[in-house]
Amino acid sequence: MQPKRILICSYFDRKKLFGRYYSLPFKLMNGFIRAGHNVIPFSDRDHARESTIWATQKRGRKRMAKKLLELCETYRPHLVVFAHSDLLEDDTFISLREKVPGVRLADCSVDAIFRQQTMAYFVRRSIHMDACFITTGDRHRLRALGLPQGRTYFIPNPVDASIETAQVFDVPATQLSYDGQFLGTGIGKREEQLTFLKKTLPSGYRFNTGGRAFNAKWQTSTSFLNALTQAAVSPNLPLDDTDSESMVYLYSSDRVGQLLGQGVTTISPAKAGLSDLYEDGIVEYDSREHLASLMEELYGDDAKRRKIGETGHRIAHERTNERIVAEFIFDATFGNNLDRFSWPSKSA
Repeated sequence: MQPKRILICSYFDRKKLFGRYYSLPFKLMNGFIRAGHNVIPFSDRDHARESTIWATQKRGRKRMAKKLLELCETYRPHLVVFAHSDLLEDDTFISLREKVPGVRLADCSVDAIFRQQTMAYFVRRSIHMDACFITTGDRHRLRALGLPQGRTYFIPNPVDASIETAQVFDVPATQLSYDGQFLGTGIGKREEQLTFLKKTLPSGYRFNTGGRAFNAKWQTSTSFLNALTQAAVSPNLPLDDTDSESMVYLYSSDRVGQLLGQGVTTISPAKAGLSDLYEDGIVEYDSREHLASLMEELYGDDAKRRKIGETGHRIAHERTNERIVAEFIFDATFGNNLDRFSWPSKSA
């Protein structure tokens, strides 16, 4: 394959000193580079803020779009990948195609489809895209949103061995700080779920919560990734475990990649069907009671916990790493054959 010039337009977090260097745009940049392409990142929100003396995205969005077009005119990318570029208007995409004839455009979203405003922007941009990519595999729900059939594809949350560097399954639970933990926001019914687990798990079970749940301090950057590796098991909690809208087929936040990628044994809602992707490398539960019983079972059988964690780590890194996901985006956008990719629900 001949190397291409690729531009990624997303938020690269310069304002916060690249604190979320484990997020999708960074992993895609790594993936495209490792696949042999030349990649330039364009941090849309940072450019928008830096374009005005008021340092606001809203006032700087037009100047940011102009800079993006100027960059495309000089760099002349073969492919532009957008990820949550909600500040751009329709005329920017039209102008981009005029300035760079033959350019391919792709858009990626890792947000849940019940986030209405984000999905509205994603659907609006899809009109201008050669291909759209989302971390949800429910074809019927995606079509109902109005996303284009035959041009909308599922992608898994990628892992990256240069980012998710730990192998928690190699460490006995007795040598870890916690038997289980959840690091995430407490919005929706998260705190209700966590309170149930705290009350239900056996005496002596070391269960930690954080990541802004119960007003905990928010962690980011390397300290966050390191904190995830301090527990043997982590539940991958939905916002609301009583609402099927929160548990769409194959959907998870990027937490699932961060956990599996570091060998943390992960327990996820069965309604999301992530075992179709990770097979025996992920544990699935049907209710809060079932989740608590599974956590207790793995607490009492560390060999089983470690085996599941190793399987999940291997599958995630073999099948859903940053290079494979980037190559899938590239091949789908350029109309290449997709048979070599293993995950289900490739196209909506």
